[in-house]
Amino acid sequence: MEMIGGVGVEGIYFYWLFWLFWIISTFFMNRHIKRLKISLYLLIAIILSLNSIVLLDFEISMTTVFVLLVTYAVIAKQTTGRRLYVIFTSFIVMISYATFLLFELYDPVWVIFNRSWMLAALLVYLVIIMHQYIEQRLITLVAGAIHGDILYGFLLRKFSFSYPIGSMQFLDVLALSLAFLLIISGFKFVSVFFEQYFSQQEGEKQKQS
Repeated sequence: MEMIGGVGVEGIYFYWLFWLFWIISTFFMNRHIKRLKISLYLLIAIILSLNSIVLLDFEISMTTVFVLLVTYAVIAKQTTGRRLYVIFTSFIVMISYATFLLFELYDPVWVIFNRSWMLAALLVYLVIIMHQYIEQRLITLVAGAIHGDILYGFLLRKFSFSYPIGSMQFLDVLALSLAFLLIISGFKFVSVFFEQYFSQQEGEKQKQS
């Protein structure tokens, strides 16, 4: 567990960022049924974070179960082609996530920076190179990360190690990944807006001349 001044800080990224997401969706998004759903989902995820269930002898957090079910529902609404591609790319993210944790377990020396930030950066990089649209990036990241944590738990079970699936450490990584992805998408939106704005201004100048 990470410590700051002797106080455990697992889950601090999750709580801070999910509360921030909730504030943004509740007070700054356009009034729409989609805004209500996002705000409700975020609030439920926060409320369930301290609860867990035992499933097939694995302890799994209720927040992880809830987020995974919501992700399945979103994937089911995709067209067949997009659904298959999301499943395929989620599998890649899952393998990458589990591989990172296995390397960290057997040789932690190479994790030279904060492991949550490194893992989040890896996940975001993967979904960005595999998907163009933000919705597909988000659901691929979430589905791949959760299944990667499940896979890692199964691998550790074979060696008689107990591993809580969807722990606060995992939720920290998930929250950081979503934040990085939204920030990058925001920068892209702003850059496209200014590019179109300056192109329009340049076109008007040429017409006037």
